[in-house]
Amino acid sequence: MVTGSRVPLSGKLVYRWLPIRRRVVLDNLRRAFGRELGDDEIIRLAEAFYGHLARFAGEFLRFPFLGEQARRDLVRIENEDAMLRAASGGKGVLVLTGHFGNWEVATLAGIARFPRYRGRFHVLRRPVRPRWIERLLNRRFRRAGLHVLPKLGSLDAILDRLAENDAVVFVLDQHAGGRDGVAVDFLGSPASTFRSLAVIALATGAPVVPLGAWREPDGRHVIRFDEPLPLLDDEDPVEAIRANTRAYNAALERILRRHPEQWFWMHRRWKDA
Repeated sequence: MVTGSRVPLSGKLVYRWLPIRRRVVLDNLRRAFGRELGDDEIIRLAEAFYGHLARFAGEFLRFPFLGEQARRDLVRIENEDAMLRAASGGKGVLVLTGHFGNWEVATLAGIARFPRYRGRFHVLRRPVRPRWIERLLNRRFRRAGLHVLPKLGSLDAILDRLAENDAVVFVLDQHAGGRDGVAVDFLGSPASTFRSLAVIALATGAPVVPLGAWREPDGRHVIRFDEPLPLLDDEDPVEAIRANTRAYNAALERILRRHPEQWFWMHRRWKDA
């Protein structure tokens, strides 16, 4: 836990003077870690998160001005063999991830370290607002060799990409509304989670590879592929979807706990609770 280390001054200042969604952040942290940490430690973790967020913004703004070598030096890839072994089956790869570390900068810099998959990663994401930020992000992704697929209405495109043995990235750590979600535990509480990844994994047999990212104290970013998750089958397809989705959340929990201050605690993850 970060609670035993030094909290950056920027985190203390933002927590006190620019507390964007501070109540949501604290509520989420208490829900996740309230049984493990006292309130002083929860506040300390919130300050560390805001420090991470301030650094995130600075890195995002500086990134376009970095040279090619500086971008390559900014990130390292760990356990890339897990990704390559998963792809060797020829069914494509479903990459499971969340809002870890500086996901925008690390992803853009990391693809340069993974040249064999340049142009073959396809990220499912919702448009962000305002629109000029969305256009900026899409332009950066294309230049880096990443493709963006809309979250809605992209099933055929996903299946086509898997048939080409490409990788499709699912960001699974946000609230899923309505019938898109299934309620399974996340950090000890039920959370509506998108069922789409489990549905596609069960239908295609494509392996699911967890992907984590974090920033080291020296400012370098790490992208780590974990080993593929076993596919859980059940005679009841609804239970199969539920079991696999719970396993995906458990994998995200393991990644989050490595550097809890570097997850996006501002999101209302337990909106239905």
